[in-house]
Amino acid sequence: MKILIIAPLPPYQRGGIEKVVGELSRRLVQNHHVQVWSGTLGRAQACDWNGVQVRTYHTSKRAGYASLKIFRDLKLYARDFDVIHAHGFSSLIPFEAALAVGRTPLVISPHFHPKASSKLLSVLKPLFERTVDRYTLSRARKVICVSETEAGIIRERFAVADKVIVIYNGVNADQIQNAEPYEFDGKLILYVGRLERYKNIHLAIEAFDYLPQDFSFYIIGEGPYESELTALIQRNGLSERVRLLGTCADADLYRWIKTSALLVNLSGIEAFGITVLESLAAGTPALVNDKLGLRELARHFGGAVFSIRMDKVDSLELAKAIEDVAGIHIGRVDLNDFQWEGIAAQTLRVYEEACESTHG
Repeated sequence: MKILIIAPLPPYQRGGIEKVVGELSRRLVQNHHVQVWSGTLGRAQACDWNGVQVRTYHTSKRAGYASLKIFRDLKLYARDFDVIHAHGFSSLIPFEAALAVGRTPLVISPHFHPKASSKLLSVLKPLFERTVDRYTLSRARKVICVSETEAGIIRERFAVADKVIVIYNGVNADQIQNAEPYEFDGKLILYVGRLERYKNIHLAIEAFDYLPQDFSFYIIGEGPYESELTALIQRNGLSERVRLLGTCADADLYRWIKTSALLVNLSGIEAFGITVLESLAAGTPALVNDKLGLRELARHFGGAVFSIRMDKVDSLELAKAIEDVAGIHIGRVDLNDFQWEGIAAQTLRVYEEACESTHG
């Protein structure tokens, strides 16, 4: 099968969608022809990445990672592929695909956020959903959601219930379990992900005024909220206990997760939460916001993933929750349903069904 996956950014970038695209493509390429096309904020290039042909097109976040060159190439070459899989409703990439792919079967992974990440986007989002998102989903043969929560929202807001299939995200459990923790004094609280205001990292930082001195908070990731977080750390006199580490390679990330006593993901608009699975693979408990996909994970992994209503607690209450959960022994968590090999196999079956519906 000839498969084209298109996404906002290439699979070697850090990010949730990029992780999914990377893990799927490098497994599917073992038995199929796979290409990944994406936008890039840097120089456009073509390269081989883990056996996958990756082609990037220069674009910008302001343009929704879309590109006239991607659109042109989709129009020219879509018929060369058996199926096209477009990711990311936070960008215009799936919309471009819907406009350009013609008769080639289209699969969409929305990675849908029911609420916008800023006040400006909140104003635009209803119109965007009624036009761009609705048209995109109408052109899709199949819609892959990463959680039952996301699937429920998609079914409720769009008339595509017969197309929706739930395939969870996965985790490299063996690599994480085999990672060596760092030497560390005290209890390490860890956050991994984009630095955005809606991720509520600032609320975790503010809670450290109420935590014992042997608690430290390390933040792995990058994003537009970094300068505000840096200023908050300095303003609260927490520079010795709260550190921004930037991004790091998977091997180092897994070591930090193995070192930590608790992983926090307090975002208010997540469809899933891959870092939560990574913490469980390491034997580390997670504290999450009791919202959307994170709430679903807390219910699925009771006794290992703990939830808290971030809109109902203050800094002192959050600090108490962190202190209560940090270091809890969760034992070995069953992650068999979240292995990337199985997820790639499920995704391939969706591609085959999309192709069969075309011929039918």
